[in-house]
Order: sequence, then structure tokens, then C-alpha cells
Amino acid sequence: MSTADTAPPTFWTSVRQAVPVDLGWRNVVFSLRTAAAAVAALAAAYWLELQDPQWAVLTVYLLAQPTAGAAVAKGAYRIVGTLVGAGVGLAILGLWSQAPIPLVGCIALWLALCFYMGAQRRNYTAYGFLLAAYTALLVGLEGSFAPTQAWHIAFDRTAEIIIGIICVTAVSVLVFPVYAGDVLRGQLSQLFGRLCRYGAVALQPRTPMETFVALRRAMVEAVVKFDALRSYTVFEAPEMRASDAGLRRMTREFLRVLAVARGLHVRLDDFQVEGAGPIADRLRPTMAAVSGLLERLAADPSAFTDTRRVRSQLLTARVGLNDARADLEAMAGRVPFVPLADGMLILRRAGDLLHGLSMVVVSEAASVRTDRRSGTGTASPAALATAARKILPPSPAVRREALLAGLRAALALIVMCGFWAATEWTDGFNAASGLAVILFFSINQDRPGPLGFSFLLWSALGIGAAYLAMVLVLPRIEGFEALGLFLVLALIPAGLMAGTPQLAWPGIAFGGFFASEIGTGNVFQPDETAFFNAALSMLFGMAVCLVVLNLLPVNSLASRRHIWSATLGALLPQAARGVRHERVILGEIVTRLADLLPRLALSRRGEEDFLRGALGAASTALELGRLRRLLAVPELPEATRRVVAGFLERFADQLAQLPPAGRALPARVAEAEATANEANAALAGLDLPPGSPAAALNLRAGASLRFIVDRFDIDRAFLLRSFEEG
Repeated sequence: MSTADTAPPTFWTSVRQAVPVDLGWRNVVFSLRTAAAAVAALAAAYWLELQDPQWAVLTVYLLAQPTAGAAVAKGAYRIVGTLVGAGVGLAILGLWSQAPIPLVGCIALWLALCFYMGAQRRNYTAYGFLLAAYTALLVGLEGSFAPTQAWHIAFDRTAEIIIGIICVTAVSVLVFPVYAGDVLRGQLSQLFGRLCRYGAVALQPRTPMETFVALRRAMVEAVVKFDALRSYTVFEAPEMRASDAGLRRMTREFLRVLAVARGLHVRLDDFQVEGAGPIADRLRPTMAAVSGLLERLAADPSAFTDTRRVRSQLLTARVGLNDARADLEAMAGRVPFVPLADGMLILRRAGDLLHGLSMVVVSEAASVRTDRRSGTGTASPAALATAARKILPPSPAVRREALLAGLRAALALIVMCGFWAATEWTDGFNAASGLAVILFFSINQDRPGPLGFSFLLWSALGIGAAYLAMVLVLPRIEGFEALGLFLVLALIPAGLMAGTPQLAWPGIAFGGFFASEIGTGNVFQPDETAFFNAALSMLFGMAVCLVVLNLLPVNSLASRRHIWSATLGALLPQAARGVRHERVILGEIVTRLADLLPRLALSRRGEEDFLRGALGAASTALELGRLRRLLAVPELPEATRRVVAGFLERFADQLAQLPPAGRALPARVAEAEATANEANAALAGLDLPPGSPAAALNLRAGASLRFIVDRFDIDRAFLLRSFEEG
């Protein structure tokens, strides 16, 4: 054993292992530059003699992002939202400054409208709408105390926020910048390697299902993070804006690979039946070769930089699969039909897997690949057009959910303002502000309670730390230089937390409220009574909002129902009837699913069942389309043609009847299952010349039907809408 193997860990290594905070040098730089931006924003606000300089510091921490693109994106939307919200707040004050009920009513309506619009959007586009609501609330309610000072209040609040935005964006871009585009390219390479690893695991039938499920969950989380990062890159460079459509397409290609790999793993795992010996003997070396290739690609960090080589290797592997498929077709009529159809299905799904990986490479080449002549990334017109067609408008279920979210936000504000008016509470404005902060967590979140409670808890800790600093430290320091140095040192832990993904919101809450509550106004006037009243009212407003969010939950269940209804009642019947190409239908299913992915908690059984079933349905579209196209082959035996044509028509009608079935859904699902089983048995019972083209075509139809029959066992929870129960 070497000395390195027995050497004790260093002190720094021990600290990093014991503390969950990221202590890497990049995160330390992020923490320092965020603290420096906060001090710079405070200095600018002091110099301009703004009313509440601490808002500039709070803005810095609310916008703190590890990458330049994310900071610019969040800052841009915050500026627009702040300006629009300030204008609306002033307009409402101009109309109803002396009439509290219409004033609160108009602010509540604006809040509902902004939350309705924000709930239909993702990432920082939604954030811009929420800021428009928040700023109008602040300007309207604070300005109602002194209507003649409303313009001054609106200007100060807007200026403070914009100063914070400029400072945090400037340090993000100028001080050791980390660009989202660079991170994105690195993530693409990692994701491709992980997809290859996922595919290799899918080809290993003895892999425990628990291991496979855990790997799929990790892949889904990685895809969600990739899509969020993709939305930030468009703020960094023109070439990234041109590539955005192609990058959107890559998200769908990732999901297609996940859909294909899952069905392949399940079929391989079940491929242990009597009579499968010669089939397994032919499959084993072919699948081992494909698995080996995927393992090598997964282990090669440079694979994604040489797309021509990777595509060539994937194409060679697909040729090997086609050769094996031809050998199995030659066995038709000589070995049992069922295991032979299973073997054909395995080869076909493995080919689909390699095709999906090839499309990921093609999409990457069409989106973020650097053009050799110009040095800029470009997206091909075809890729842009294809991706643009795949951006679907919000469904009725999404609009209903957004409407409920908007109404809930308005109701929460009305309840708080009603309590404020009834009790004549002098700190009611702070409570309303706290309520508005927690409302941010209600958008595009199925369960905002845990995250909101964590934010409340760390806000309270930040306020407590601010009180201690205000009492023990601030009276002992003189001059802005000493204050700035103290703030930089005190805010380093918050910055380290904010730069650690799993601790980001706690770090933002602690740092933001520590800096804003410490007493950094233009005049240092420590007033413990006022401090505690303001702090407790802010926390009270947050707590009330959490109670409202838990009493009136708004989640994505309606959207999941809509995807279920659209998939089974419309899209799969279209594939069966040949109305549209099956890959177009598959793309539409995964596009709808991609929009919902950030909302799913895969640790919950029902949501895991929904994801599995939706991916299975996407793959089913492929097999239904293949059966439909098989009918156009002249050499197809008439007996096979009658079975397949009859099955497709009956199956399409039965699927279309599932959404309106209501309590009869289990019976309707059983009817569709019986139709698939009957067709599968009919194909297996046909007497065709062994090894003939007719037997081979019949075998292809049997492979597709085998996959469809599997869905009724593997994805029964999805078909019966059992995902609503868990």
C-alpha cells in the first residue's frame, strides 16, 4: 500500500468534508465579490442620499448568481419589473390615495394579473412579472401614508434597486466572471457522458431496478438544471441568443433518450423465457458491443468535442444492430414467436437509443458549436425552425392554475390589509412586505411551504444577527471604511451559502436581511423597540403567507391531467391513425413534459408514476407509427395486414375514449389491453414460411405489439390515473 493511501486527510480536506458549504475557490470569490457589490451599492446610495440605502444591499443578495448570464438575466427582468411596478403604483395612488378600499383592491387586482402572467412563464421571465407586482405593492401601500411624497418614494425605491442591480451585475461580469455559456458547454459534455452511462446501464439486465430508477431521477434533475442554465445564456452573447432554439431542442432530445432507455431496460430484464437460447446467443455479443461503446463514451471527457467521431461510432453500432436484426428475422418460423419478437424489440429499442444519442450530438452541433470561419456559435435555420414549432402555448390547465395562483395572491394581500386596517397596526406595511416576499415562492412550485419556511427561518436568523451587530459592533466603529470592512467580513458566510446550490436560498435570506436590518440608513439611530416591531411584523407577514399557501394549495395536478388526456385521448390515436408522423407526436409529448419537469418531486410515488408513464407513452407513439407505416409495405402478408389494421383502428378508438371514461376508466383500459393482447396472439399464431420476408415483416409487427402490451403492465398506474393519489 502506498504512502498516499495511508496518509491522513489534510485540515482543509477535513473541513470541506465536515461543512456542507462549497469552500472551493470559485465560491469564495463569488462570496467576496457579492459582499463587495453590497458595500459598493450601499456607498452609492449614501452618496445619492436616498431614503433607504439598505434596499440597495438587499437587492444585491436577492440577485446574487454564480454566473454572469444569470445575474444579467435576473437584473434585466428586475429592472423592467421594478420600473413597470413603480409606474403602476403611482397610477393607483393618483386615483385612490384617499380611498383605502379601492386602493387595496386595485393593488390586489394588479397582483393577481402579474401572478397570472408569471405563473405561465419560467425562470426569470416569471421573476420580472413578480417584481412588477411587488414594486407596485410597496409604492402603493407606502405612498398611501404620504401621497404628496409618492413620487419621491417611487424614485428612491427604484433608484435603490437599480443601484443594487448595477453593482452586482458589474462584479459578476468584471471580477473573475463565470459565464453561463461556458458552464453550459461543460454541462452538455457531462450530460452526454451521463446519458451514455444511463444507456449502458439500461443494456445491463441484471442492474437492480432501484439503481436504474435512482439514475433516472438524477438524469431528470440534471436536465432541469440544464434547461434553467440555457435560459440565462441568451443574456451573454449574440451567438448564444441565436443558439437558444437549438438548445431548447436538446432538452427534448435528452428526454427522448430517457424514454427509450427505460423501455429497453424493462424488456431486457424480462428476457428470460423458454426457447430464447439461440436468440439470446445472437443478442448477447451485439448488446455487449453497444454497452461497451456507451461505457467508453461515458468515460471519455473529450467525446463531446469530437462530434464527427462520436456520430461515426454510433452509426457503426447501429449497423451492427441492423445485422443482428436481420439474423433474427431469418429465424422467423424456426424459433418461438414470443421470444423472437422480444429480441427484435430489444434490438429496435437499442437502435432508437443510439439514434437519440446521435440527435443529441446533432443538436449540439447545430446550437453551440463554434463556427470555424467566424468563431461564433450559430444555429442552423432548420434547427431554429424546428425548435420554434415545438414551443407550445400554455394549455387551458396551465392558464387555470395561473388564474388560481393570481387569485390566491390577491386574497392573501386583502386578508393582510384587512387585518392591518382592523387592528390599526402601525407596522402593517412591514407585514404586507413580508407577505409579498413569501408569495414569490408560490409561483411554479407545487409545494412552496418547505422552501418558504426555510427562507423565513434564515431571515429570522439574519435579523437576529443584525440586531447583535447593531448593538455590539456598530456603536464601536466610525467611518464608512470601517463599516464596509465589517460588512464584507460579516457577509462572507452568507455568500458561501448562496453559492452552494442546496443552501442558496438560506444564504440569500440570511445575507439580505442581515444587511438590510442592521441599521444602514443614512442616520444611525438604534431604536430597539422600532427594530423589533419592524422585524416581528415582517416575519409575521411571512408566516401568514405560508399559512395561506398551505390552506389554498395550487399545484400542477391539473396540468398533469391535461397531459394525460391529450396524450391518450388525442396524440396516441393520431399516431395509430397515421395523422402525423410518430416522431413529431413523440416530440410534442416530451415538450409538454419538459415544461412540467421542474414541478415534479420524483420522491413521491404518484409523480414518479406520471413521469414513467409519460415517457412510456412517448415511446408508444413510435411503435404505433411503425405499425401504421408497416401497412404501406406491399410484401406484408394479408393476414398480418388485417390484424394490424384492425388493431390500430380499434385501439385508436379505445384510447380516445379513455379521458371521458370517468369511473369506467379501469374497464376501458382493460378493453384496450385485451385488444392489444388479441392482436399479439393473432400474429404469433400465423403460419408463415420460415425465414421468408413475410415472416420477417410479421415479426416486426409482433415486436411493436409486444412493446404496447408491456405498457399495460409497466405503466398501469399512469393509464389508470393513479398518479393523482400519491
